[in-house]
Amino acid sequence: MKNICFLLALLLIACGENFGERDVYYYSMENKSGKPIVIKSYRSDFPDAEPEITNLAVNEKVEKVFRDGLPPSEYNFKVFLGGSRLMDSIVVIYNNERYAIFKEECNQNERNPIDYCIHSDDFIEDFVFTKEDYNNAMDCNGTCN
Repeated sequence: MKNICFLLALLLIACGENFGERDVYYYSMENKSGKPIVIKSYRSDFPDAEPEITNLAVNEKVEKVFRDGLPPSEYNFKVFLGGSRLMDSIVVIYNNERYAIFKEECNQNERNPIDYCIHSDDFIEDFVFTKEDYNNAMDCNGTCN
């Protein structure tokens, strides 16, 4: 009987209000580049798969709230852009004039939204595409798509 009482007491303590709380992530991307942006998210080991597409008009901000499940997982811009598909690279196309390619990596590059050493697992992340990002992108002579 003492063992049953002990187990019941332990169960009640374990089910306190903090047990099983979910993390909430607030992520946003904003386009301050002065050009409309198309972001294509890919998975490099499936090159023939259609990319996930995110469009950002000039001065548009896209915000997403992610409530983590149990057991906890991770949330980052790669999930933000890829939805349920786990992407590992993106192409950012500025007005079909310039483009930049980013890979999931740890290079401490703040301008790479999927650099997991900079933009990963924080509860609040804001990424802003700037005019400098546009200027630093590669010219594609109007054939970026």
